[in-house]
Order: sequence, then structure tokens, then C-alpha cells
Amino acid sequence: MTSKRSLSPRRPALRRIVLAVSLVPMLFAGSAFAQETTKHTYRLAAGPLDQTLLEIAKESSKLVSFDQSLVKSLKAAPVDGDLTVDQAIDRALQGTGLERVTTASGAITVRRSTGAGAPAASSTVAASSAAAASSTPPTSNAVDVTLPLISVAAQRDSGGAGFVTESSSTLTRTNTPLSETPNTISIVNAAVIQSQSDQNLTQILQNVAGVVSQPGPLGGADYAVRGFNSAAILTDGLQSTANGEITSASLTPTIAISSVEVMKGPAAILAGDAPAGGVINIVKKTPQADPFHEVQFSYGKYGDVTASFDSTGAITSDNKLMYRFVLSDEQQGQNSMGYDGLRNFYFAPTIEYKDRTTDITVGYSRTASSDPVPSYTIAKTDGGILADGVNHPLGNPSDGFTVREDDVFYKLEQKIDDHVTLVSRADYSDAHSLQRGWSPATTVSSSNDALFLAFDTTEDTYNLSLENYLRAKYDFGPVKTTTLAGWDYETTHYNEFEWNDGGEVVELSNIFAPSSFPALTSQGSGLGGVIRGDVTDSGLFLQEQANYGRFHILGSIRDSEYWESATSTLFEGSTTYTDQTRGLHQNAWTPNIGVLYQLTEDISAYADYVKGFQPSAALTYTGETLAPQTSEQVEVGVKGNFLDDKLSVTASAYRISYDNQNVSDPEHPAFFLAAGGAVSRGFELEAAGQIAPGLNLIGNYTYNDYVQPFEPTVRVNLPHNTASLWTTYNFQNQTLHGFGLGLGLYFTADQAVGTSGDYRIPSQLETDVSAFYRYKKLGLNLAVKNVFNRNLYYSSTSTEFIPTGPTRTVLLTGTYDF
Repeated sequence: MTSKRSLSPRRPALRRIVLAVSLVPMLFAGSAFAQETTKHTYRLAAGPLDQTLLEIAKESSKLVSFDQSLVKSLKAAPVDGDLTVDQAIDRALQGTGLERVTTASGAITVRRSTGAGAPAASSTVAASSAAAASSTPPTSNAVDVTLPLISVAAQRDSGGAGFVTESSSTLTRTNTPLSETPNTISIVNAAVIQSQSDQNLTQILQNVAGVVSQPGPLGGADYAVRGFNSAAILTDGLQSTANGEITSASLTPTIAISSVEVMKGPAAILAGDAPAGGVINIVKKTPQADPFHEVQFSYGKYGDVTASFDSTGAITSDNKLMYRFVLSDEQQGQNSMGYDGLRNFYFAPTIEYKDRTTDITVGYSRTASSDPVPSYTIAKTDGGILADGVNHPLGNPSDGFTVREDDVFYKLEQKIDDHVTLVSRADYSDAHSLQRGWSPATTVSSSNDALFLAFDTTEDTYNLSLENYLRAKYDFGPVKTTTLAGWDYETTHYNEFEWNDGGEVVELSNIFAPSSFPALTSQGSGLGGVIRGDVTDSGLFLQEQANYGRFHILGSIRDSEYWESATSTLFEGSTTYTDQTRGLHQNAWTPNIGVLYQLTEDISAYADYVKGFQPSAALTYTGETLAPQTSEQVEVGVKGNFLDDKLSVTASAYRISYDNQNVSDPEHPAFFLAAGGAVSRGFELEAAGQIAPGLNLIGNYTYNDYVQPFEPTVRVNLPHNTASLWTTYNFQNQTLHGFGLGLGLYFTADQAVGTSGDYRIPSQLETDVSAFYRYKKLGLNLAVKNVFNRNLYYSSTSTEFIPTGPTRTVLLTGTYDF
């Protein structure tokens, strides 16, 4: 949907690993003893050796290979200054017992030192044929039982580090280690996603502290982060729409996802109109030069069948031109409530060219999806909710949300000199969507009757996002700086068509008895109204990263400008009412600052202060536009990397204050109320990694206290406590080699539903299990969601619509890598 960026600092744990396979040229032909003289600026602290070697390879655009068993658990020495690639590698290898070897063709490999006192810098192999062969990674079918038993593709896209992700480019726009980032960033990588057999974004986000899912009645889901609803969903750091409409971003199939990252707090530097709680970024898979291909097939309950294909590799022999191709098609017979099942087709080719100074990626994607009304239950007028819900559609089986979206993008990184790089990227999307169906408008009476309201809306959305900035890296003595200065621009034009059968009301005398609803059809009902609008969001930003010894500082400031205009036309019979046009312009300055101090080699403490600005085009029932919403977050936390960096832990406490909060008007759908301010306080604990050979986990705990003290009082529809734990074990003995088991526990405390406080969802625990087996290139995973078939519910602000979680669901997934 938007430009691609690889966040993983490691490659897969195969017998031999090639670093920088997605980088430029294999190497230039030359003299057998030709040396690389070009210097590059490196600022790499002591850390895992494989990560340091990868960063050197990426910066220098040189091919570096090594045996994974040699570098496992080794620490690299710091690499700072303007150095050639040979000098940088030699510094990283100091004290490791390893040395650099350069082949006659110029390829670089790492091996055990051949003798005491032998300087690595002088190690050059003259026998080019043998050395070149040694630097080419042979194909391996071995299974590494210390990592989750997942496909080779998932290992590679997760950096070969299991459930741990060590760096991110999303918040800072630079590939910064999480251990040096003074903010909370939660990441779920491809290894976790595949081990859980996740099929959608909602399932992935169960692994993230502070995120609560709220599915909607006619397709799409809203996500609350740290107590605040409507988190922005980005793709590779760019928004795909400026007016908050449902797009295909959240429908991206999991085989196309490298990771999902959640930035906590307003994050205004990343998105000018970012909500107070945080931003969700879907990071797609990128081209790699090292070829691999994966076929995936799954079959599950309700006739859910998914066939997917993922392929990547080099197009040219010099590895400068690479491709990635992802294809996925999911078909479901029906969902648990009997609505027509999900249909989701996805097609995404991407090409990347990279040499010493230029890195450009161009891609396209198409999503064609039909998302049914999710299973739900309703509250009872005399109190309580229908615990078991209804087992048939309350409307027509075809009700739901459909979308067709085409997306083209590019990303360019052009080195101007050794210090300055120009980054330019753009994304254009063309989406056509339909929301059509019946939704409950009242609670269920004691005689089991209720009213239902029809919706019938189509929309065309055209969105253009641009981002351009200069990235400059300089050293001022012991201070290492990275400065970004840039401009972003986003504009959306939308045409919303309201059809006459939308707004019709039907009364059911008994919701438990199957009944027919009037068919909804645009052609048959006629056009009732049109809303045409334009939304533009533009910003100038300046960001500074500075490292001084153990201190790491991240600061930014942004000037956000927002414009919106809309024209409404209403048709009643032969009469056309006068257009009503409204215009809006809002702006704000948003500074952000964060400081991190490394207490020890493994533990860091950090604090941040960030401000946010969210423009408001929300209308009251009386026609007033509500004021823009401003927010600020104060956060403190501790980050730790333990067990030779195999386990990462983050603990944070935060306070987010919020002014001019807008909430949905319970009496008038599609309108809003001014609810004054709000304060969200909380604590989060997250851990991911390997705690023993073969035993991997990702887990979190959240305490959130969201208070909205001003009138009109609105009940908080969020739980105070949530927790999750997903763990896998790969058997270590020879007899059961290749087998593994998984266990997931997802807890949500009780919470209010609606605005009155008369209804509550009880606390709940979902239990998932899985059994998996991997033999050479073939993998099988049998997953069971909600194994005890408990009644599960998602959060909801409406007593008329309370979405329910999965019933017991069985899914068998097979992968074949070649």
C-alpha cells in the first residue's frame, strides 16, 4: 500500500548466512588484492555481532558472509567513525577470536582466527575459486530447534532472531535499535504471526500491550491504544487515507506482513493527525536478493480456505535488481453467525534497485475484499446481555463491507555524499467501498423484539501521500548526530453516495426466529444524497537524534496544517436541496522529546514528553463543528536485553491528557458530542524472546485507568486489566526432533458497555493451542483458537451491538519452502 522498508537487522539462522543479500552488487571484478578504500560513517555501539555485521554491510553495500554457529552469542566491539568496510569489520571483530577474510573477487567472509597474533586486516585469500565457493551459502534443510519451527520465509523476514525484534525504522525514520529508542514501540514480527496462525490484524494485536479491538457492525475494526479510540493505521509509515475511512490496510493478508509495530503516545512526528493513544504501522515484506519461495495453504472451520504464494530473489546476476511477489486468496463459506464468509484477494508485485548510492523501490498492490457482519450479541432492555447471542443472520446473509483498492508507490533513497541522503516516497491509492446491511437500533425487549436500521452507502476515495526529507549524519567530537528535515503532504478526495433504502427501519417480533429482511440494492432504491469532500494534511518537521556515550536523545517539532471542505446534496423526489458547503482549517505546533540512558550494557532507562494534534471535522446534531483535539504524554520506562540478547523486556508507565474529546452521540448515529477532557494513566509490561533452548514466548500485561471527568459523563467502555502470553516449545531430543507445541492465554477484565453503566461484559480468558511439525522444507501447524469454546466478547461502545470473539476454531496450515 505504501513504500517498503525492512526493519530486521538479522537474517535467518541457516547453516550459512549471507548478509546484505538485499544490497547492491555482488562485487566488482578487479585485482586479486584490490582493497575497498571508500570510507563510510559508522555509529554502532557494542551489541550482537550478527546485527553489527549486517549494519556494516548495509552501510557499505558490500556482501559479507559468515557461519551462524561462529557468531552466535558473540558481542561486537563498538564501531565509530569514518572507516572503510574492512576497517569497520576488523573493529567489530576485536576480541571475538574471529577474523575477516577477503577473497580474490573482493567478497568478504568471517572465519575463526587462523593463528594467535595474526592481524585480521591482512587476511586475504589468493585462491579465488575455493574462497568464492566458501562465501556462497549452500542450501540447508536442517531445522534449528532453538527457534520457533516456522517457515524459512518467516525466519528471514523476522531477522532469524525468533520472537525478538531488535530495531525499527518506523518512529525515527532511521534504523534505530529499540534498546536506544526513548519511546515505547511494540513489535510483533513474522515469526510470531506464523507460529500463531494469525489470519488478521485483530489477532496479531492481541500480542501488544495497551491495544483493545472494537470490531464494527459493517466491516472493519477500530483499535483503542492506551485508552483512546481510532488509532491510525499506516502501511510502511504512510497513511492510506486522510479522512479516517475504512481502507484495505487492515485487510492485508498475514503472508505479506513482515511485522506490525505500535508506537505508543500521540506520535505526531510520524502522522500529523495522530490520535492520542498511538499509531499502528503494518510493515510489508520487501525484496531480498537471496532467493526463496513459499507456498502456503490453510483449511479451517466454516470452510475457510486460504492459498498463498510468496517469492523473492535477484533479477540480475549482480544482485542490484530484486523482486518480491505476494499472492493470496481467502474464501470462507460463512462465519459463526451465518453471514456469507470473508472473501479476500491480494496481489502485490514489488521491484527494488540498489547500488552504492541509489536505492529505489516501486510497487503495486490490489486488494479485493468482502468482509461480512461480524458475529455479535445484543443487550437486553431489562438488563444483562444475550450471553449465547443468535445463531443466524439478523439481516441478509450478504450484509457487510466490501472494498476494492489499487495502490501504487515508490521509495527513493539517494546518497548525496557520505553524510547526506535524500529520501523521497509517495503512495497513491484508489478505493471503492460499499457498506450495506442491517444493524440493531435498540436493545432486545423482554418479548425478544428489537428494531433494526438499514445502511446503504458507497464511497470512492482517492488518496495521495508524499514525504520528502534530508537525512544528515555528522560527528561533533564524541557526539554522534542524525538530523532529519522534511515535508509531508497528504490529500484525499472522496465521494460518498447515500442510497434511499439506507435509514429504513424493520421491527422483528422475535429475534430468535429466522426471518427475512428487505433486500438492499442501490439501483432499486435510488440516490438519496451525495457528500463530496477534500481533506488535506501538510506538515514541516525537524528531527534530531544525538548519541553521547550512554545518552541517546530523540527530539522533533512539527508544524501541522489541516484543511477540509465538503459539499452535501440531498435528493427528495424531484426536489434537490441547496448544497451545504463547509470549510475547515486547523493547525498546531507539536514538539516531542525523549531521553534514554544506558544504565548497564543490558538495561536502559528512558523518559519522553510528546504532544499530539488531531483535527476535528466532527459535527454535532445541531450542525456545529467540534474543536480540534490536543494531547500530551509523559512516559517513563525501562528496557532490558537479557540471556545474550535472546530476551527483550520493556516496562513503562504513562500519563496521557486529552482536551476537547469527541464521543459518539448515542442518540444520533454519525454525530458527536463534546465531552471535555480525558486522562489515561497506565502501566505496561512486555517481553519477547527465548528463555531456554527451544522455549520461546511473547507476552504482555496492561493496567489502564481512563477517566473522562467532564460533562456529559460517558461510560468508559474499556477494561482496566488485560494480559496475554503466547509460548512455543520445540522438542530438543532426537526422537521428537521437528515437533513443537504452542499455548496462548489471553485475559481481559470485565468492562462496561454503552453509556449508562447498566451493562457489563464479564472478564474472560481465551485459550489457544497448537501443534506443529517441520521436516526439511515442509511445515505443518494445527491451531485451535478458543479451545474450551468459551463465550468471548470484544469491547463495544454500543449496547445494541456487542461483537463476539471466536468460537472454537480449528485451522490447519501447511507451508512448503523451495
